Amino acid sequence: MNRSFWYVVNSVLFFIVCSFSVFSTTARTAIVVDVLSSENFSTRYQEFLDGKSPLDIQHFHPSTNGSHIEIIEMVLLQQALYLGGETRAVEFRPQPAVNSLEYDALIAGDSVLIGRSVWHQDIIELKGSLYVSEAIVDVGQYEAGLYVTKRNISLQDLPAERLDQITVVANPRWHSDWQALNNIDVNLISFIGPWETMLNMVENQVADAMLINFSVSESLSLNFEGREYVPIKNIKVLLPDSRHFVVSKRHPEGAVVAQALNKGLKILKERGVIERALRESGFINSQVKHWTSVNQHMLPSMVERESK
Repeated sequence: MNRSFWYVVNSVLFFIVCSFSVFSTTARTAIVVDVLSSENFSTRYQEFLDGKSPLDIQHFHPSTNGSHIEIIEMVLLQQALYLGGETRAVEFRPQPAVNSLEYDALIAGDSVLIGRSVWHQDIIELKGSLYVSEAIVDVGQYEAGLYVTKRNISLQDLPAERLDQITVVANPRWHSDWQALNNIDVNLISFIGPWETMLNMVENQVADAMLINFSVSESLSLNFEGREYVPIKNIKVLLPDSRHFVVSKRHPEGAVVAQALNKGLKILKERGVIERALRESGFINSQVKHWTSVNQHMLPSMVERESK
């Protein structure tokens, strides 16, 4: 065989090898992470970054009012993955409604990871299908207020000993909320449906209040679709659980991603980044530090259950 033949063969082989390498690199260019499409999380996330890389974020002060923890978790997730050795970019994929079915894609291996933490007790029976990360929020750190409409002035100063006079709407599928509220003296209205509908029930006085994590605004007020809600003063509720990221065991990259995530979260904890993020973001809200925890008696059992 002449030299031209071998030249052609070698050229073809070189092309195939290069094409395979490019395909492999392209296939690994990003980790696709599911996030909520509701509540403008993606828009608010971009506003918070303000053109910076999430890996460069060192301070976590909120850029908008309302809940901020979802945005902070999107940043911490990426920092943890990078510190754990997973240096690929993260691509957030907006998904619609969130309910018990949100884990189906993870269990089936169609999705590797969701971009927010979940309650430990919600996934405790799914550990055969999911890797559970280090806690991003420890037991007892998650505090919430009993929010009423701003026009309902009489309830805003309600003392703790009169909580048995109000009705609170809650979703029994939100296990942590439901468990916490069942340990204080309020009258519960059970409702299975969207968060927004429950808020409308408070607006229309079907219920007096709803349990909501404290807003980061100076007044602690929550503004939703032009309507304003405020927490009953000097009262807070501890949610009896920890929050974690979860990774699919069936997904081809699940084990690698979970290992990197846990390694990175440990580093962030050791550096005090997670604690600082929770405080600066207002999730651990200094304004309610001295408010009365009306279910403080649950804390020992919370910690005992979590350690098992």
